[in-house]
Amino acid sequence: MMKNALIALISAVAAMTASVSADAAGMTQSRPDVRDRYTADEARDAMRSGDVLPALRVIRQVRQRYPGADVLDAELEGGQPPLYIIKILTRDGRRVDVIVDARTGAILYER
Repeated sequence: MMKNALIALISAVAAMTASVSADAAGMTQSRPDVRDRYTADEARDAMRSGDVLPALRVIRQVRQRYPGADVLDAELEGGQPPLYIIKILTRDGRRVDVIVDARTGAILYER
């Protein structure tokens, strides 16, 4: 009797885990406002058309907020709004992603 209850419990946990994993995968794929990074040509076209600010301008703002930080990388991601992800290394050695609205230049958050 105990063996059957244990098997039932393990089966239930396995089913719940599979369901949660499927839900998480679906959530990631169903977010309509997220897309992959812009290609270099797409980013250049978006900047020239005025859809996004130039990356150097945004990087300058991030450097003002984090004096002495090294900029490691900058990516432009689509969505509403499009976002710059500016990866920095702070003076105290922390790696931080600074998320910036690519249209306004407003620093939204960091992670």
